[in-house]
Amino acid sequence: MFKPSVISKGGLTALVVLMSTPLFWACNRVPIVRRLADVQDQATDPKPDKVLQAFESIPGTPYLVANIAQVKAGKSRISSSEFYSRQGGGIANLVFLDSGSLESHSLFDTNQYTIVEAKQYPLDEPAPNPEAKKIKKTARFVYQVLKKDTNGDKYLDSRDHRTIAISDAFGKQYVEVLTDISQLFNLQPLTGNRLLVVYVKNGTKMVSIIDLSQRKVIQTSNLTKLEDDVE
Repeated sequence: MFKPSVISKGGLTALVVLMSTPLFWACNRVPIVRRLADVQDQATDPKPDKVLQAFESIPGTPYLVANIAQVKAGKSRISSSEFYSRQGGGIANLVFLDSGSLESHSLFDTNQYTIVEAKQYPLDEPAPNPEAKKIKKTARFVYQVLKKDTNGDKYLDSRDHRTIAISDAFGKQYVEVLTDISQLFNLQPLTGNRLLVVYVKNGTKMVSIIDLSQRKVIQTSNLTKLEDDVE
């Protein structure tokens, strides 16, 4: 059940926690450009370097979700088995499945990104009865995604800029709400279907409020000016 990486219980509802700490990134970086010798080897004996992992139910919905995970380690990374045991593997994509209609789709049309984190959130809505109120039905996924090698070191890791995006529980209606984030200090839920985000963009420390129901930023402010001895 996503033993390497995906869904764990906690917080507001089930969480998809993939690779959220910079410490892990410092040890294990996902290469995005292969050596010429690797390319030549693949030309004669091409082998997939990613794998579809087990599907897991999305609470309160008929949907399931699974990782597409990186399994072939480059020379600068540890072996795939140790990689999984320590940090869960590099997640390149998610696959959503509707258990009713059997419709399925990938979150992205490419497997060249890295999903740092994906969390499931409910929406505060009136419940028809007390039993329904107890069910934490997933309504939104919030993603942190690395899409570009922004520092030019040919790896995707925590030193690259990230994007924060939101979709519905089936991975549809995907919207990127914050982009080009060079550093993320905090992302936490507030009351009223909102998220607080503290981050750095274009060298400026900023604070934003995201409305989960509307899937958009509704307020942004610069963080208070700090002294010159604070980076």
